[in-house]
Amino acid sequence: MAQTILIKRSSSTATPTSLANGELAYSSDSNKLFVGRPGGASGDIDAIGGKFYTDIISGAASANTASKLVLRDGSGNFVAGTITATLTGNVTGALTGNADTATILATARTIGGVSFNGSANINLPGVNAAGNQATTGNAATATAFAAGRTIAITGDLAYTSPTFDGSGNVTAAGTLATVNSNVGSFGSTTAIPVLTVNAKGLVTAASTAAIVTSWNLDADTGTTNAVAGGETLTVAGGTGVATSVSGNTVSIAIGQAVATTSNVTFNNVAVDGTLSSDDITAANMTASGNVIVTGNLTVNGTTTTVNSNTVNIGDAIITLNSDETGTPSANAGLEIERGTSANASILWNETGNYWQTTDGAAANVTSQILTAGNFAATFTGTLDGGTF
Repeated sequence: MAQTILIKRSSSTATPTSLANGELAYSSDSNKLFVGRPGGASGDIDAIGGKFYTDIISGAASANTASKLVLRDGSGNFVAGTITATLTGNVTGALTGNADTATILATARTIGGVSFNGSANINLPGVNAAGNQATTGNAATATAFAAGRTIAITGDLAYTSPTFDGSGNVTAAGTLATVNSNVGSFGSTTAIPVLTVNAKGLVTAASTAAIVTSWNLDADTGTTNAVAGGETLTVAGGTGVATSVSGNTVSIAIGQAVATTSNVTFNNVAVDGTLSSDDITAANMTASGNVIVTGNLTVNGTTTTVNSNTVNIGDAIITLNSDETGTPSANAGLEIERGTSANASILWNETGNYWQTTDGAAANVTSQILTAGNFAATFTGTLDGGTF
């Protein structure tokens, strides 16, 4: 059974835009056969043949025809126009134009009346076989100048050579120009040299500058002392302060860290001005002056004693027994210290649920205060309106 293998083809597009690797295509528009380049990326296309190229080969001839391949004739010859090439060996036949390595000129020429074509060397009148100009007199083998000459240098270096004619070497000393008349040694243990150097590296001026060999040591108290060069300066510690030296460093230390975040301990601290703190912790605190607390004051001790003769409290209601959280059991109230006499008090009796007073003048006789709450209840005691 006959089989037909077809490849990609086009009659209107000269070159396919993309071919897979190894895929073939033919364009009758350009008469070329194409293949997708094996190993290349998709779209890499090479023209590999077709009628376009076979027509070029078929049209080759030995004649010199523009845009045609040259085909040798039966004798191996071909007709060519201008040929640009590097030739090795002999060239036969007529040559027109320039030849880079021609050995014989097409037309003989003359130099100094001597004809030559380039096939052999020529000798010009007055030029010897070595190529030197033939001369007579001193010029041929000159060993000295006809007249003596000198060489002079001016500027920062003055130099004039002896007269010479070239027959031998000459020597003379040069002299540097004076740019600084102040000469000698500069600098000492108490002075340093000061030099001025110009752009040519010459010292144009030299002097000295005195250096300080001592300095004054002073403090907030005491007497100013002059410290001379070579003396030893001692940094001594005081009470609670120690000093040490290592290399060029003097360290000063105290018995504890005093950074802003350190915990610092002192025996007694006297503050003449204002002491500001967000936390003061102490076993005992005594203030000889006034103490003003702008925030809340919490006392966690078991006893709070106020020895003031006048107590001003802004709160309208004073809460006693404030730490009670369960069933009440303790009496609470106010008791008055009466010195050598028995104390008097006004208390809430938690057992009887009534207010009572204690009359210190009557040997702590306790009296119940009659209220609307207990008036209707059973009352035991004497209702005495007093005398009138």
